[in-house]
Amino acid sequence: MAYKQTLEVLKNNCIETLNDPLDKIVKPVDDTINGGEYSPLLLPSLEKFKTVSALDDDLVQLRAGGAVNSEDLTTTNIETVERNIEYWHRNVRMEQYIPENASAKKAFIYFHGGSFYGGQIEDVRNMLKYIAEQSNTTVFNIDYKLAPENPFPEGILDGVAVSLYVQQCLGFENIILGGDSAGGNVSIAVDNLLNRLGYQSSAANILLYAVVTLADDHNEELWDLSSYPIDQAQIAIRNNYRKLFHSLNAIMRKYYLTHDENPNLDLISPLHGRDNLQKANTLMIVGEYDFFRLQDEAYAKLLNENETDVKFLQYNGMAHAFAPMIGVLPQADDACLEMAQFISEV
Repeated sequence: MAYKQTLEVLKNNCIETLNDPLDKIVKPVDDTINGGEYSPLLLPSLEKFKTVSALDDDLVQLRAGGAVNSEDLTTTNIETVERNIEYWHRNVRMEQYIPENASAKKAFIYFHGGSFYGGQIEDVRNMLKYIAEQSNTTVFNIDYKLAPENPFPEGILDGVAVSLYVQQCLGFENIILGGDSAGGNVSIAVDNLLNRLGYQSSAANILLYAVVTLADDHNEELWDLSSYPIDQAQIAIRNNYRKLFHSLNAIMRKYYLTHDENPNLDLISPLHGRDNLQKANTLMIVGEYDFFRLQDEAYAKLLNENETDVKFLQYNGMAHAFAPMIGVLPQADDACLEMAQFISEV
């Protein structure tokens, strides 16, 4: 099916599910596949998981993943400003994307993923520029410090400093915080810490397949394979991909938590937080075959129970880390448009 036609299907053929286990908007793979199998566009990159592959616990190798395949979809001038700020006793590098006719009051602050020890702002640059254009909102792409050289809570403190700088020095009255995977975890912690310290916290939150617990390796409910039904021909890929993600928790703890921190602490595992959960409206985005999906569903239910309005989008056929692949996966393009619309309504 043509790329543009698939985008129309994603926009118009979604299904709303109620309380199963939470309210969701589920998007199909394309006009012929609703779900139950990996997207044909994504499947070639997953063929390597047909055989068992252990996650190599070598930091150099862990950080050596290839660059994200994406395209710049912007059609207007997006000014890019590189900033190195010194604020709140922190030094942080970031990029600022300023669209034409940008709001003077609202900004989106984003933290890239990478399991706390990897990733880079270049991975999400095209995605964030497109969101800036489509929402007419200034976006900040944060190069927060990574573990193990800068373990917990260094990246979070960088995020607090940036949030205060954007508000107090650049004059943005409303900030929206967001991030993908480990960056989503950092985003939640930044919002919590701003609130606890008495500063203005986020006006809304955007979480892409966020890591919301580092403490639940053996929680069968959060790793239940039966929640990921799949075509028989792809079972080996699904099972081996799941084993890789299940082993990732221990590796993230090793590099991120270097001073015997309790992984149940809510600044580390917000799924276990029982205070400060009444948050601003939240957009959550996951893939059908993302093995952080069940923990994200549990976190969304927890937010709902604490009177936080959550819009939960599930992209069928997608695995982890699909959203930055704009111009390559129509689901990534659609997710950007969903994020832009959400930001526009804040």
